[in-house]
Amino acid sequence: MLNRRLPRLALMLALAALPALSHALACKENGRDGQVLITEDIGSTVAVPVTLGEGEIIWHSSQRSVSVSCYKDHDGLRNAEDVFFYPNPRNNSAPQGVKFGVMYNGQAYFDPKQRIATGKTIPACPKKDYPDIKNCPTTDFNLDFQVVIATKPKYPGSGNVGVTQFEVMQFDGVGGINDIKGSNLVYKVTGLDKIRFIQCAVKVALNPASNTLDFGRITKTDKGLNPAVPRKDFSLSLEKTCDDPVKVNGYFRGVNGKVDDYTARLVRKGGDKDSGLGLQLFFGDGRKLRFDQSEYLADFRKGDRQKIVPMYGTIVPSNLGQVEEGPFTGRVNIDLDYL
Repeated sequence: MLNRRLPRLALMLALAALPALSHALACKENGRDGQVLITEDIGSTVAVPVTLGEGEIIWHSSQRSVSVSCYKDHDGLRNAEDVFFYPNPRNNSAPQGVKFGVMYNGQAYFDPKQRIATGKTIPACPKKDYPDIKNCPTTDFNLDFQVVIATKPKYPGSGNVGVTQFEVMQFDGVGGINDIKGSNLVYKVTGLDKIRFIQCAVKVALNPASNTLDFGRITKTDKGLNPAVPRKDFSLSLEKTCDDPVKVNGYFRGVNGKVDDYTARLVRKGGDKDSGLGLQLFFGDGRKLRFDQSEYLADFRKGDRQKIVPMYGTIVPSNLGQVEEGPFTGRVNIDLDYL
C-alpha cells in the first residue's frame, strides 16, 4: 500500500531531567585525535510552504554514515556508558519558521530535551587501567542517520529564517551535554540563507485512487517467481495551489523496513513476519528509486499547477527459502521535499 503524506505526530519520550553539564564521555570522528565538527551545506534552495502546519518535514539530507570514536574523559567515572544523539545541543531557538532534527531508525527527533539512544555502549574502564583514563578503551562504531528540516509556525514576515547555520546534534553520554569546547562531535548545517518561504504546498495523490497496488496471484517456482517479474503501473499526481515556482523531491520510506536501498521489505499479511519478498519502485523511464533518499519528482515553474509522475513497482524475491503460501503486504510512505 502506498500512503499519501499525512500530518506527523510529535514523538514524546518520557525522560528524567538531565544535568546541564557532563564530563564523562568524549566522542570524535575517526579516532581520539579526529574531528569534532561535521559541517554540511543544505545545497540548493529549500522552500518552506507557509500553508503547512507544525512539524512537516520538507527537506532531508543524504544518508550519512559517520565513524565515531568514544572514550572516557573524566577521572571520576569508570562505569560503562551508553552513547546518545542530543538534538539541538545549544538549545538554540533563533531560527524562525523552521526547525532541525535527526532522522534515526525511521524516527525524526527535534526536541532538545530528548536524547536518542544509538544502541552503542562504551565499556567500563578495566580496573588495571583505572584511574589513568588514558589507558581506558576506545569504542569505534559507524552510525547512519539523516539531518532533516521541518516546519515551525509562526512563519517570519521577513522571508528568511534569521540564521545562516545551526548545530543540529551532538554525540554524547548518558549524563547530558559535555560543554567543553572541542570534546564532542557536533553536526552543523550551513547555508540557511538559501531557505525561502512560498505561499502554498504541493498535494500528492495516487492513481489507483485506492492507494493499493494489487499484484494478483504469484507462485513460487524452483527458479524464482511466476510471473518472473510481477509488475504494477501507477502514477503520482502532484498539484500546486499557487503560482510560486518550486522543485519537488519525493522521500519514500518502507514502513516494514528495507532489504537494501532499492528494496522495501514485504511481510506476511496480518503480521510482521518477513515474507521473503521485496518491493522495488521505478520511474516511468526505468530509473530505480532509492528508499530513504530524496529523489527528484517534478519542477513547477511559475504558473504550473499540476504534474503527473509515471511509475511502476515490481516484486522481487529477497529469500526464496522463506516464501510461503499466503498473502503478503507492505506499506510505503511518501513525503515531499521542497527545493
